[in-house]
Amino acid sequence: MSFAFTPEEQSRVEVAAFLGIHLDPIGYVDLSTIIVLGTMYFVEFIALCYQLRNRDYLPLRVKNVPVMCSLYVGGVSWLLGDIFTGGLVHLGHSAVLSSCKFTVIWLRICIGAYYVTSIFALRCYSLYYVFCKGKAFKGRVMLVSLGVAGLSIVAFGVISMFLPTRMTVEYEEILDMCNYNRTYVLCVLVVIWTIWAYTAVMSWKMRKIPFCFNERVEIFTSFGILLVVSLLNSVCLLVINIYPASLGWRTALLYTNHVGASVGYWVVMWEPTYACLFHRDEYLQYWINILKEDQMEREYEYSTNMNTDTTLNLIEYPDIPFKPNSTHGSTLGSTNISDIYTANHGN
Repeated sequence: MSFAFTPEEQSRVEVAAFLGIHLDPIGYVDLSTIIVLGTMYFVEFIALCYQLRNRDYLPLRVKNVPVMCSLYVGGVSWLLGDIFTGGLVHLGHSAVLSSCKFTVIWLRICIGAYYVTSIFALRCYSLYYVFCKGKAFKGRVMLVSLGVAGLSIVAFGVISMFLPTRMTVEYEEILDMCNYNRTYVLCVLVVIWTIWAYTAVMSWKMRKIPFCFNERVEIFTSFGILLVVSLLNSVCLLVINIYPASLGWRTALLYTNHVGASVGYWVVMWEPTYACLFHRDEYLQYWINILKEDQMEREYEYSTNMNTDTTLNLIEYPDIPFKPNSTHGSTLGSTNISDIYTANHGN
């Protein structure tokens, strides 16, 4: 797999020009994109291993680490699909890559884009179910929700695989690219926009709901990420003529898709992961006190025999990121924990 400008690559560019297509050759910018995004996912993998090892830590447990793990797997699949079908590598040397169906339908669309965006939507629904309906999102409800999403994705993939290549995606040997059927692209984008619309409705319904932690940020971040990702994918696939031929467009789409997915992941997992690593016991007590002060134990399914009068004196931990201000040596004493959190987070 070469990223140098070889005679074969020059010939590909010339053939494309003869057909009236401006083709940017595969080169070291594409390689750097693969390295940067691959490194990003590797860092997330290390963090994910730590989160799985500490999944019983209460602030992490409520984030549903196994589901976030599946989100990571979907992101990696999406990255591979984008790389193999987005014009960053040559396909002709591999029968699997040049068939296009597996990489486009399964890696890029089903396990990738559909699953990742579905997890964002399900995260919004789980918060709606807990805070609006007042019920725990677990057991049969969670399994049914995940099952419906998963079976829908599998059904779409299986049906797509049985359709003729001319109706879905086929390999264009002259350009060494996957060529998408426009009607099929529209069907894919309709599903993605439907998922975004669902997230938008859930976000709107929860706009006035009080939360204890950063759930409001999670909700509106998911809404914003899905909007940007949906818009750019729609532009690249419907408006731009053969977007993989353009270095600028294929690079922009790849970074938008995967930086967006990474931001969505870290918005959910950053605070409890950082706290578990550096301020494990202090943050846990802080977390418990907030639930008790705001009477949100039921929503977060917290149950403990700890003394309900226990409070956290933040003066002992001046460097923790969840303190109300950055003034070292602040004399908080037994200040109401709910007020402290409100001062810091504005909820």
